[in-house]
Amino acid sequence: VEDIEGDLHERYQLRLERRGRANAHLRLMREVLLLFRPGIVRPLFKYQRSNVFAMFQTNLKIAFRNIRRFKRTFLINLVGLSTGLASVLFIYLWVQDERRVDQGFTDGDRLYQVMMYDQRPDEVHTNEWLPLQLGDYLREEMPQLEKVAMSSGLWDDLLLDANGTKVKMPGLMVEPEYFALLDYPFLAGDPSKALTQRGEIVLSESLARTLFPGLARPEEALGKAMRFELDGWNEMVVTGVMKDHQGAFSNDFQFAVSFEHYIDNQGRHLTTWANGAPQCFARLREGVAIEQVNELLRPVMEEKTEDASHWLGMVSYPSLYLNGQFENGVQAGGRITYVRLFSFVALFIMLLACINFMNLATARASRRLKEIGVKKTMGAGRGSLIVQQITESLLIATISMVLAVILVTLLMPEFNRITQKQLVITTNWELWRGVLGATLLAGLLAGSYPALYLSKFQPIKVLKGTLTQTIGDSWARKGLLVFQFAASVLLLVAVSVVYRQVQYTRDMHLGYNQNFLIRMDIDGNLNENLGAFLEQASQLPGVQSASATSSNMVETGTSTNFMTWEGKDPDERVQFEMNWVDHRIFETMELDFVAGSGFNETQSGGLIFNEKAIEVMGEAYAAPIGKTINWGEEYEIIGVVKNFHLETVHEAYKPAVFFHIPNGGKYVVARLDPEDAATALANLETLYQAFNPGYTFLFEFVDDAFERQYRTEQQVAELSLVFAILAGVISLLGLVGLVAFTTARRRKEIGVRKVLGGEVWQILFLINREFTLLVGLALVIALPTGY
Repeated sequence: VEDIEGDLHERYQLRLERRGRANAHLRLMREVLLLFRPGIVRPLFKYQRSNVFAMFQTNLKIAFRNIRRFKRTFLINLVGLSTGLASVLFIYLWVQDERRVDQGFTDGDRLYQVMMYDQRPDEVHTNEWLPLQLGDYLREEMPQLEKVAMSSGLWDDLLLDANGTKVKMPGLMVEPEYFALLDYPFLAGDPSKALTQRGEIVLSESLARTLFPGLARPEEALGKAMRFELDGWNEMVVTGVMKDHQGAFSNDFQFAVSFEHYIDNQGRHLTTWANGAPQCFARLREGVAIEQVNELLRPVMEEKTEDASHWLGMVSYPSLYLNGQFENGVQAGGRITYVRLFSFVALFIMLLACINFMNLATARASRRLKEIGVKKTMGAGRGSLIVQQITESLLIATISMVLAVILVTLLMPEFNRITQKQLVITTNWELWRGVLGATLLAGLLAGSYPALYLSKFQPIKVLKGTLTQTIGDSWARKGLLVFQFAASVLLLVAVSVVYRQVQYTRDMHLGYNQNFLIRMDIDGNLNENLGAFLEQASQLPGVQSASATSSNMVETGTSTNFMTWEGKDPDERVQFEMNWVDHRIFETMELDFVAGSGFNETQSGGLIFNEKAIEVMGEAYAAPIGKTINWGEEYEIIGVVKNFHLETVHEAYKPAVFFHIPNGGKYVVARLDPEDAATALANLETLYQAFNPGYTFLFEFVDDAFERQYRTEQQVAELSLVFAILAGVISLLGLVGLVAFTTARRRKEIGVRKVLGGEVWQILFLINREFTLLVGLALVIALPTGY
C-alpha cells in the first residue's frame, strides 16, 4: 500500500507543476478509483498461466528421452503403429478410388439408366437390355427428359486398322447425344458433334497413340483416316480423342462409333418391343422427380407388347457401380459391400495397433511411478500429466506415420498390381488430409487411456511404493489383450473362409471342360470360309476339335421368353439363354448328353436343351426327345445336355437352348491337346494366316477369360487375407512386448530361481502361464464364434 501511495503522490506533484492544480486533482481521483478492483487485493487465479509453447517443448524433450530410455517398447510401438497406419492408408486409397468411380459426370444427380424389370415365378429379374425403339419413344413422348441416348453396351474386342497398325479393343456404338449426356473428358474434338455422321469415330488417348505412333500428341489424331471391322471394313475419320479414364469411370471402352453400325448389325433381330439388347441413358430436366418418370414408364411395355410381366424403370447411373446388384427388382448392394468391409478392417487394424500402445504404456507405468509422484508433489496437475502423455503418443504416431507413408510409397506398385488400379500417393491431396487426421486419431486414441491411467495415481502412495504390487496386474490390460487376440483370430477365420470360398468357385466344375479350350473372334475372310477353316483346324496336330458358337463362353448373350410348349401356362414367361452353334460344339466343349444326340452337319429344325430347360417344361416333357416346342415355328427336341455354367457360378443354372447354324457364329472355339498345346497354337496361327492374311492371330484361353469373372472377388479375398495376417502380426507384436516387459521386470526373481536350481522350462512356464491363459481364452471366444 505504501508503494502505491508513494507512486500516486509523485505522479500528482509532477502533474501539478506541469499542468496545474485542476488537472492534477482530476487525474489523481481517476487513478484512485481504478485501484478499487478485486485483483489489487488478491489474485483472481491461483496459478499464473504458463507458457504453452515452453511446456510443449519440455514435453517433447521428455518424450524423446523416454524413447531413448525405453527403446524396445518404442520399436514395438513403431512397427505396430506404422504397419497399422500403412494398412489404413492403403485401404483409404482403395475406398476413395472406389467411391469416385462414375461421380465425375455433369449433373450426375439427374443422370439415369433405364432398366428392364421381368416378373418371374419366384422373383423380379432386372437387366439393362432394352428395345431398340425405346430411344425414339422417350424423346417423343417424355418431355420430362432433357436428353436421351442409346448405346450398344460394351462390345467384345473389335478390330481397328490405321495404316496397317491393327489392334483389337472394346468399343461402343452410341447415338450422337451420348457424349453430351455422359460427358467423358475430351482432349480434342467437340463431344456434342463427334458422332453425328456414320463414318466418324472417337478414340481414347492411349488408343490414338497405339494406332498413330508417329504423332507427337494424341490430339493430332483428329481428322486422321482409319477403319474398323464389323460386317466388313468400315472407313472412318477420327472426330474426337478422349482423355484416358484411369479408373474414373466404370465403362472402360477405348473407342466409340455411330449407333447406325449397331442397327445395321443387330437391327434385324430387334424389330419388335419384345426383343431387347441395347442400353438407354437419360437426364431428367431440373425439378422433375424420378418417381414421376418411373410411374409414366411402368406401363409402356404392356402397351407395346400386351405383356404385363415386363416394365421399365430408371436407376441413378452414378450409383450403379457400387450398388449394381438387384434383388427382386430393388438395388441391394454390390461393390459397396467391399467398401464397407475394408473400411471396417481399417478401423479394426487401427484399433489393434492402438491397443498395443495402450498395453505397453500401462505395463511400463511401474517404471515411471517416481517421475509421476515427484511431478505431482511439485505441483503438477492431472491435466499437465495428461498433456505430456498425449504429446508423447502423438510424437510416436507422427514418426509411425512418416514410416507408414514410406512403406505405402514403396509397396504401391504391388498394391496396384493386385487391385488393378492406378493409385498414387504424391499428388493425392485428400490423402494428406486423411494422413493428418489418422495421425491425430492414432495419437489421441493410443494415448488417451495411458494418460488417464498414469495421471490418476496419488503422489503419497506412489512415493511410498504401495502401488507397485497392483500395476502389473491391471485387469483392463488383460481385457484388452483378450479382445485383441479374439478379434484377430475371428478376422482370420472369417477371411480364410471367404478366401477358400473364392478358390472353390474358381475350381468348381462348370459342366463342361474349360481347360485347354481357346476362343478367337471370327474376322475377315473367316466369315465366308468358316466351314473350311473349322474342318482343317480339327485335323491339325495338337487340335482335338474346333467349332463355332455365338457365345463367348463366359457370359450369356441373347435370350428369349417367347417359347411355348404343350401344357405351358400362357401367363408364365420363362427366359431361355440362346446359343447358335455348329455340330462340333458339344464334342469341343465336352458337354455330356443325358438324352438324345447332337446335331449332324446338315441338320436343321431341331433343338437341344439343357436339363434346367426340360425341368421348367414340366412333367409332360419328362421324356422330351421327339416332342416339339414353338418359337415362331415348330421345333423338335433332339437332345438334352447336362446343366452347365456360361456365367459365374454365383448364378444358378439357367434354361438354355442350342440352335444349329452351319458355318456361322461369332467365335471359333478349339480344344487343344494338353501335351502338345504349343504345337497346336503354332499350327492354328499358320492356318489362320493362310485364311486371313494381314490379320493378327489373337486368341484367349477360356479358363483365363472365365477367371476374369472372379477378378473382383479374388482381389477382395487376397487383400482381406493380407490385412487379416497383418492384424495378427500386430497382435503378436503386442504380446511379445508384454512378455519382454514381464521378463525384464522379474529378472531378479528369475536369477534367484536359477540359482536355486530352477529348470528353464519351469521359468518359461512361470512367465508365460498368464499370457497362455489369456490367449487361450481369446481362442475359446473366437473359434466358436467364427464357426
